[in-house]
Amino acid sequence: MFKLWENLRKVNFALAAISLCVFAGVGSGPSSLCAESTQTGSDLVRPLGQRQLLLGRDFSPTIIGTINAHPKVKQPRIIGQSEWGGEETTASMKPHTPTRITIHHEGSPKPLTPDQDPKKLLQNLQKWGRRERGWPDLPYHFLVDLDGNIYAGRNPQFVGDTNTNYDPTGHLLISVMGNYEIQAPNEKQLNAISELVAWLCDYYNIPPETVRCHQEYVPTTLCPGKYLAPYVLSGFFEGEVRKRIREAYVGQTKQ
Repeated sequence: MFKLWENLRKVNFALAAISLCVFAGVGSGPSSLCAESTQTGSDLVRPLGQRQLLLGRDFSPTIIGTINAHPKVKQPRIIGQSEWGGEETTASMKPHTPTRITIHHEGSPKPLTPDQDPKKLLQNLQKWGRRERGWPDLPYHFLVDLDGNIYAGRNPQFVGDTNTNYDPTGHLLISVMGNYEIQAPNEKQLNAISELVAWLCDYYNIPPETVRCHQEYVPTTLCPGKYLAPYVLSGFFEGEVRKRIREAYVGQTKQ
């Protein structure tokens, strides 16, 4: 269980002032509010990044993006497309090598509520993307709902899509369902994101410091929202990922 609020008191919540959002609809589909950027992610100091931890494994440049033949971080439960009612993808997609992880939100017009069916929302997003954007599949590789359930989106072997002007080649895109300009992520979601990212970093040999949020590549976007972005910008997710990797390879991290 996270010592969530204790950790967050260490973060200057002025970060929230630069946290931002992009999409205007899950059921009807996203709409971009973003302009072009040439940034490739900031080198912001991340006070909760836990970069002093010895992880018990290597993330050297020569192995980044390769598959770890013997990963030790446990894969979290991921709900496959056939389980949530996704339609089979037959269109061709651009292959890529995952080398970094980027956190998004969907930015629905209203907060995501427990009475909404995440599976139906995913079906609507997939249909909307194909109809309105010509996307072959969901734009994201993974999505997380209010209960911390993780859903499979686009196959990670292929480049995701975006309504903004940045090249997502090499990025594994994780979207948190809802609008985090107007709602706060809960502990189940934060835990699910941390577990998913830790597994992805271990499996694809992706260094934890590459975990960024959408606005770090496109400064004019609000994504992933002022209530979610600080968890990335402060290094909270990076730190939780490092602790999970260390625990898998070395043992329990002392607090």
